[in-house]
Amino acid sequence: MNNIRIRLRLFTGKIPVLTVIICVIVLLFGKYRQMEYVRANETGVIEIENTEILPKQIFCRRNTNDSFPVRGVLLHEWIKDIRQNLAWAGMTERYIARMGLHEKVCQMMFVNPENLVLSHDVTKLDKEFKSALKKYPVGGIMLKSKNIQTKKQLKKLLKKMQDNSDITLFLAVDEEGGTVSRVMQKLGNIDGGDIGSMYDYRNLGGDIAYENARQIGDNLSYYGFNLDFAPVADVWSNPGNTVIGKRAYSNIYSEAAELIPYAVRGFHAGGVLCTLKHFPGHGNTKEDSHYGNAYVYETKDDLENNEFQSFRAGIDAGADFVMVGHMIVTDISNIPSDLSKEIVTDILRTELGFSGVIITDSLQMESITDTYSAGDAAIYAVAAGNDMILEPENLEQAVEGIKQAVKDQIIAEARINESVRRILVMKHTAIEKE
Repeated sequence: MNNIRIRLRLFTGKIPVLTVIICVIVLLFGKYRQMEYVRANETGVIEIENTEILPKQIFCRRNTNDSFPVRGVLLHEWIKDIRQNLAWAGMTERYIARMGLHEKVCQMMFVNPENLVLSHDVTKLDKEFKSALKKYPVGGIMLKSKNIQTKKQLKKLLKKMQDNSDITLFLAVDEEGGTVSRVMQKLGNIDGGDIGSMYDYRNLGGDIAYENARQIGDNLSYYGFNLDFAPVADVWSNPGNTVIGKRAYSNIYSEAAELIPYAVRGFHAGGVLCTLKHFPGHGNTKEDSHYGNAYVYETKDDLENNEFQSFRAGIDAGADFVMVGHMIVTDISNIPSDLSKEIVTDILRTELGFSGVIITDSLQMESITDTYSAGDAAIYAVAAGNDMILEPENLEQAVEGIKQAVKDQIIAEARINESVRRILVMKHTAIEKE
């Protein structure tokens, strides 16, 4: 020991503070390892001993406002949180190991209620819906205007959906402010006043973008939603584009990149997860992918210098989901972006470094259904690297198609596990509105 001299010079810059923190963590882990119920097995996978795994306890939402030590947060509290998160990680691994293929594939499905109940529009939970949810334990449900009637009805519907799912559901809606509003356009703003399109307020700066998103989050979390399919990170760079238009935060790339991070933080402050959409950018197309193929003729370099600015900024700000659109980027791929491995995995996951949940745009749009069956579209989407599939045209065909692709070794089950892991971890770390 006398031969070892460690000089910790916190204020001279010789050893970064983070290095010291890591050393302290390692020492504390060593000191208390006999007390901890987390351990690593021979393969390095974290395991939990003598712990009964309860899905609702593992993957329910909790308060995670302090995601990194900041001024006023004691170091030992942060270390405690790290150790707790390791415990949850171990539980996740064990739970995935116990899941059957059907259950795992279903977790990757993000459906509307009518994907589960084919006979009528869903405004309340009946036996048919409960039975369908038991048969297909999906990972998320997106509501539309037709599912929303009154404040009381909506709160009850979302609560019943959550209560009837063994694993906590993502409950989402398209609530962007302005023209795309499924909840507040029908039920009003619980905080009073109207929430318009951020495009109209873009010159007022980031504080307005934050407050706009926070109020949307407040409204959604009040009813029981935990995810919003917003903000729109597309830039309205083509005046002839009608599908995005004023849904965008700006028509200037740099301005959108400045505003989007404020929106991300605003949604989180309001108590919901958020989604950047529609990667790699739908604001410069002439066509609308709802009604057929839409083309992006920019080169990859153009996209990196322009469209990607706002997505990078949103990712850096902590966006939870990224929705990939159906646009065909002719310089990169000849198929819709969300079915393209080059775009989903090589660019979004690898080059942009996004580690959250990647979800397709709705697979019920004509740009998909005109060319692909429900099963084939789902297989392409998973093979491309998407974690979740939004609104498959036919839920049964999508689920069975992916399962068969795994059995035929077209898709590795490890690829399925990778997405399920992200989904479950995101459900556990979802922000809790106080």
